[in-house]
Amino acid sequence: MSREEVIENLGTIAKSGTREFLTRLTGDQKKDTHLIGQFGVGFYSAFVVADKVTVRTRRAGLAADLGVCWESAGTGDYTIYNLTKAERGTEITLHVKEGEEDFLNDWRLRSIITKYSDHINLPICMREIPESGTPEDPAAIPGWAQVNRATALWTLPKSELKDEEYKDFYKHVAHDFEEPLTWVHNRVEGGHLDYLSLIYLPSHAPADLWQRERPYGLKLYVQRVFIMDQVEQFLPLYLRFIRGVIDTNALPLNVSREILQDHPALGKLRAAIIKRSLDMLETLAKEEPENMLNSGLSLVMF
Repeated sequence: MSREEVIENLGTIAKSGTREFLTRLTGDQKKDTHLIGQFGVGFYSAFVVADKVTVRTRRAGLAADLGVCWESAGTGDYTIYNLTKAERGTEITLHVKEGEEDFLNDWRLRSIITKYSDHINLPICMREIPESGTPEDPAAIPGWAQVNRATALWTLPKSELKDEEYKDFYKHVAHDFEEPLTWVHNRVEGGHLDYLSLIYLPSHAPADLWQRERPYGLKLYVQRVFIMDQVEQFLPLYLRFIRGVIDTNALPLNVSREILQDHPALGKLRAAIIKRSLDMLETLAKEEPENMLNSGLSLVMF
């Protein structure tokens, strides 16, 4: 970024240049973009764990001595000055608060990335920790390794996916060693409700199916960013054995369980997921009654 862009975007809380860019897109341009569009809010959340944030940046095409450094302690003001930066791009450094050192732990960071950003369509890399060697040994110099998968399977066209890929993803998302009985993959676009859903029927009814406090199996994503799991708002109690994901642009990235409960899009999303779940069960009962009976799920429906 240039000095003016830094002031405009980082000097204003919740300012999002990406969001403004998205508003200028129309039709297929907006549909095909993979930008999230809430950088301003996410950037300032860094001060939850940091007492100072330093941004060093240089826009492509500018001379090396036109780099910019922006620093703030999150108290309402900031400092900005020019610097020499040999390479283009942006570096963001969080000066972690005392007592928040847990976020410097390699395993902790990898766990957070895997949980919340595993399916963002951009690679997120971390330095590898060498298992042996000395700092003087070139083999001991850590390299970069990609942490996230950077692919959201449910966003891919069904024609590009094989059954084995669906089955492997089910095991990943449901933490189940067995293969699913069946699944339904849908993309809905148009109007004010765009969403993707990939829901699965397990091969056997869970042992704790009749326990009312049993957790639900749907995971909620907003623009491929993981928001929450065990989302009970999309399915009634009698369908809590359904596993899978729902990804929508109709909800904000900062949605909570409380906000979700009252959001105007919830009713439409819930009705759509329930219908698809019941249709999936009905189709299985008609076409594969023996498998339906053996699964133990027919007791739930009939």
